[in-house]
Amino acid sequence: MEIEDLYGLIPTFQCNPGCIECCVNFGVPSRTRIEEERIREYVRANGVERRNVKGLRCPYVTTSGCAIYEVRPLICRLYGTSPNYLCKIQVQPVRLLHEDEEADIFHFYYAHFS
Repeated sequence: MEIEDLYGLIPTFQCNPGCIECCVNFGVPSRTRIEEERIREYVRANGVERRNVKGLRCPYVTTSGCAIYEVRPLICRLYGTSPNYLCKIQVQPVRLLHEDEEADIFHFYYAHFS
């Protein structure tokens, strides 16, 4: 299993344009070594500026959204898709993950990628 396969288990949905609510209120997203490597490579290849952490604001958020969206970690992808990670402004996919599905995703994540 590749990390992209795991990401594929998470429903996708469209955030409101310009919304950075989750990026400014939850801090630096947790990530595994594999995700950190993907982020570093992406930042280098795309000239993304990493800002200093200020309070709970993610250092990769800009006024136009996530600067590393294509390689964002699992926790960012999971936000808004399950009952335990509901979006505070109530944006969500057509179908939320069931708590058991969320648990399975975390199991695979930690078993294969940490």
